[in-house]
Amino acid sequence: MIKYVLAGFGKGETAKGMKMKKTNEEKMEKKQENDDYSFMQEQIKKRPINKKRLIKRTFTTGALAIMFGVIASLVFILLEPALTKLVTPKEEKVKITLPETTLPEEVNEVLPENMIQEQEELDEKGKSAEKVTPIASAIQKAEFEIEDYQKVYEKLSDVADGISTSMVVVTGSSSEMDWFSNVYEKKSSVSGVVVADNGMEYYLITNYSYLSSATSFDVIFSNQEVCKGKLAAYDKATNIMVLSVPFSELKNPEEITCASLGNSNVGIYKGDVVIAVGDPMGYSESVGYGIITSLGSPVNTPDHNYKLITTDIYGSRNAEGYLLNTRGQVIGVLNQKYNNSDLSNQISAIGISELKHLIEDLSNQVQRPYLGMTLAEITPQAVVNGIPQGAFVRKVEIDSPAMEVGIVPGDIIVRMGSNTISSAAEAEEQLRGCKVGDEISLSILRLSGQEYKPADVTVTVGEKKE
Repeated sequence: MIKYVLAGFGKGETAKGMKMKKTNEEKMEKKQENDDYSFMQEQIKKRPINKKRLIKRTFTTGALAIMFGVIASLVFILLEPALTKLVTPKEEKVKITLPETTLPEEVNEVLPENMIQEQEELDEKGKSAEKVTPIASAIQKAEFEIEDYQKVYEKLSDVADGISTSMVVVTGSSSEMDWFSNVYEKKSSVSGVVVADNGMEYYLITNYSYLSSATSFDVIFSNQEVCKGKLAAYDKATNIMVLSVPFSELKNPEEITCASLGNSNVGIYKGDVVIAVGDPMGYSESVGYGIITSLGSPVNTPDHNYKLITTDIYGSRNAEGYLLNTRGQVIGVLNQKYNNSDLSNQISAIGISELKHLIEDLSNQVQRPYLGMTLAEITPQAVVNGIPQGAFVRKVEIDSPAMEVGIVPGDIIVRMGSNTISSAAEAEEQLRGCKVGDEISLSILRLSGQEYKPADVTVTVGEKKE
């Protein structure tokens, strides 16, 4: 009995052991399996944030963004004008043309031959005294008071004020250096007058000699607006400089007017009352009143002749400005350079009629034809004495086209191209019709012994350069 129990116990114990063994084996296999895939069960930890590095990167990114924006803006600013010109259709600049001035209806030019004819008719009819007597008697009966004298000047002052909306003050600035190599800014101010516009810009004339070294120009208009002026061109012989100011620079361009340009050849006589405006007395916005004392004194310059108007107005030797008639028209540009030495303080002006073509060329920046000859008129008395009719060569510029073909002082030009020349004015007119680079044939007479011998030359028209 005991035997079976022990035997049964042994049997049962064996089964349990086997079960435990199996369990252990399973645990071992599972552990081995876990060991094989243990790397997959590792926990990934978050990387710690480096605040300093983050701040540094943020600032770097922001700085690069700002730098990119600045560079892009600069590129746009620099390229915008060029791109605008490419995209926007270019407006054609209208050329400046100064109108030919006509006399008022009440002013009729009296030719010398008509004056003689009328005088003869009056003498024949015995009416000369009757024409003069009523006027003379009326003057004798009139009584003038000091107030009347004052009223005359008040009227003249009103005429001078009438051009004020056309007057400007030009200040030229330039950099100069003193004896100690210190750089300083030099400024010079002179008067100017607006003479034309082309619908986009105002054009004004001013004094060249005072502004010759200036690199920038400030233009002060009558309404106190200040704008930058742009140099168009200048002429040293007449001392005229032309500046332009765009309408866009002015807030109220309608407040500016162009001066009326008169006629300095017709309808003007010795004894006429004139007004000098600008800087005739040597300081800004001064004015002078007087009469014309002489007309037609020649001002001979290379290829162009002008006429000098002298007055009895006593002013500055350095006077600059403009001469007006009693209708408020500009009839001359003040120029003291050509005064006689004993009349250096008398106000004189170059007639505006001869200057109109020059002002047009300077305003339009036209290449001015140039031969380099200073021509003079041959007087009727000289013709009587045996001098041929033509344009007399007084001077030839060094290295000029005229010198290159052998023209010398004393020659007389009698033909240009196919046109006969009987005066210096005709020669100037023919040259004005030429273009730079044109070849023109000249027929000249040259004194050889006691007679003039003909010669022909062909000259290439050059460009007038200052």
